[in-house]
Amino acid sequence: MEKKHGGFYQTALFNGKVMESERFGIVIGSGRKGQSYLYWDACRLLQLPISYYTPLDSWCNSPGYPPTMADFFKQVHGECMECHGTYASAAQREDGTTIFDSASIVYGIDCERCHGPGAEHVSWHTAHPGAIAGKYILNARHLARQQRLDACALCHSGFRQEILPAFSFKVGDTLDNYSSAGYDTAAVSNLDVHGNQYGLLTASRCFRESDQLDCSTCHDPHADEHGKMEVYSSRCAGCHNGTSLHSCSYAPVIKMRLTTNCIDCHMPALPSNVITLQVSGQEQPVHDLVRTHRVAVYPRISAEWLREHPRGQ
Repeated sequence: MEKKHGGFYQTALFNGKVMESERFGIVIGSGRKGQSYLYWDACRLLQLPISYYTPLDSWCNSPGYPPTMADFFKQVHGECMECHGTYASAAQREDGTTIFDSASIVYGIDCERCHGPGAEHVSWHTAHPGAIAGKYILNARHLARQQRLDACALCHSGFRQEILPAFSFKVGDTLDNYSSAGYDTAAVSNLDVHGNQYGLLTASRCFRESDQLDCSTCHDPHADEHGKMEVYSSRCAGCHNGTSLHSCSYAPVIKMRLTTNCIDCHMPALPSNVITLQVSGQEQPVHDLVRTHRVAVYPRISAEWLREHPRGQ
């Protein structure tokens, strides 16, 4: 890792000789779990071989990279940017190379990713001051349940096979018209906890027995609620209140009057088999822990959690 020429670089050396040195061009990830880095090769984007893993405050091999060699050739395709950015103009060459217009990129996930192009909305209503109905701006409240689910499933349903080019899908569309699931949606045991929150949620009994529950039932997309177990638990209790649905019947939980953390027992953090990292200073690879979205009863995990938290905290 180097800082030089006014930027940050990853440099590979062999027997003390520089083999390749590339400058950080784009940072992927908020840093809560970690970050990966991309570099520009003319109009192409490629991933740098080393990423940062926040839980251990350490460098690690980038996802999909071997831990034993410095490889700078992993190309970034349009569907990668589709989940890590609001917009990018991407084109596919005949040789399979994806090229990007760097000036078109809208970095990060912002309001326009779900609600539509703000500039067009403003231009329309400036030109039509008497118009009452919103144009070019979408309100998810008016969408059907599956449309709302598809908006999240675009990036949270695992690897999908592209049917139409990246960034073709817009919130309100039917996702299966743009890409298809790259896994057996009926085989829950094959779903990894990393990246397929949608598939795991739809396998949950509470989802199957409801015609209303969707991602926004538990997640407020406009608020940072990460780690606030009591907030999510209150939403569990909103349904599992002993009236509309049964409440928790596990004797130790009842005895402790534990109502502020349903999550660690019913949606535990499990090791991913997709993201395996070789971390600096550790001989054994690390499996990233990701909270499963298959809401269920996990007896062994619940018992372990209660042993480690005898006061429910």
